Amino acid sequence: MDKQATLAAITQGFVQSQSLLLALGDENRQLLIIALLRFGCDGARVGALTAQTHLSRPAVSHHLKILKDADLVTLRKEGTKHYYAVNPNGNFAVIQSTTAMIQALAQEEN
Repeated sequence: MDKQATLAAITQGFVQSQSLLLALGDENRQLLIIALLRFGCDGARVGALTAQTHLSRPAVSHHLKILKDADLVTLRKEGTKHYYAVNPNGNFAVIQSTTAMIQALAQEEN
């Protein structure tokens, strides 16, 4: 891939990653991601996340919605119970490939 094509691909990667970067730009959402990772694949309910992060239930719910809209968190329903977990298939791959292209471009220029 030539330099112009690489730069275009990097630009496209950033455009595709905007919702992810905005979602992760908030410290409270970062705390929620860390807490969800501690709970593992089974996920956690809002009450458990409230206890882990010391945020209010409405704040946790608000931040989880933003993370879910950015495809970083999944929601699993069991009857009336809702479990949230980090989405391993979410937008993380886009930012990872964009970062790899930036690193490769930097190495070519050095």
